[in-house]
Amino acid sequence: MRHRTRVGRLRTLAGGLGIGATLAAAPAIASADSSTDPVSWLDELMSGLSIPAQATASLDYQVSIFGIDLFPTAGNTATATSGIGSIAIAIGNGADANASGGTFGSELGTLDLAFANGTNSLANIGLGASLDTAFADGIGSQANIGLGASLDNATAIGNGSAAQVAIGANLDTAYANGAGSFADAGVGNYDLATALGDGSRAIAGVGNSDFAAALGGGNATAGGFMTSAFATGANTDAVTGGFSDSAAVFGTNAEAQASGIADFASIINTGSAFDEAIAGGGSPLSSNFDIADILGTGSTALAGDGGNYDLAAVFGDMLNALATGGNWMIDILPSL
Repeated sequence: MRHRTRVGRLRTLAGGLGIGATLAAAPAIASADSSTDPVSWLDELMSGLSIPAQATASLDYQVSIFGIDLFPTAGNTATATSGIGSIAIAIGNGADANASGGTFGSELGTLDLAFANGTNSLANIGLGASLDTAFADGIGSQANIGLGASLDNATAIGNGSAAQVAIGANLDTAYANGAGSFADAGVGNYDLATALGDGSRAIAGVGNSDFAAALGGGNATAGGFMTSAFATGANTDAVTGGFSDSAAVFGTNAEAQASGIADFASIINTGSAFDEAIAGGGSPLSSNFDIADILGTGSTALAGDGGNYDLAAVFGDMLNALATGGNWMIDILPSL
């Protein structure tokens, strides 16, 4: 009876996963009575999941719940591993979902969820992590959460995409959506890294409460404490590395850097020539409350570099504004 109940449960789970046709050819076997089955809630849990329409007997898949594999492992290239209290789901040939870490020195899971969907996709949650979610969807996609992390989320959507949360992080989110996109919520807490679009890259950390967003192939790196970096467009870079700094780039072919305390660098590139705006600089935290702005193309704006409360602003093309080496320096071009 135990065997009959288990196979019936598998049939229900398979139907919820959209692979019921694979098991349909098997001889009829009595399913479990939900009124007496203590794990009947699993049917409802799995019913909302779906896998690609091409699912056939040639597509490998595995589900592991509370340390129990629900499908045969022999000849199955999909691997799902879970600890007690955690769930792992792998769909696709060579897919690997791991939520087995649990607490240090034991197999006790801590409500982690790892989901890998796609050929050679990987969703991994490290040892000692708790209340984390790793979701990888796409061929070769990877979602990873580091050792001892808590209440984090790593989501990678798109072929070759990758999202990762660093060791010991808390309440961090890394979200990558697009072919070859990359999001990294580094060492620290309350960080958010979002990469949207093919080839976009966003890194938030090392530090706390950092925010990095990259769109359309841009690159954004927010390091330090309470910093933000925003880059949108091909060949754009926004970099911060101090305390409460901000850098933003709109357009293409531009780089904005802010490093110090409350420094701000922004660019709106109206053409295709390279723009560069740097606020702060010099020795660490030696240039603070500086502003470097560009509206135009082929221009540069440098503020700070040893001074405080400096302003360099450009409103036009092929212009160079310089406000460095002292305090309260101002250079606005064209001249007012």
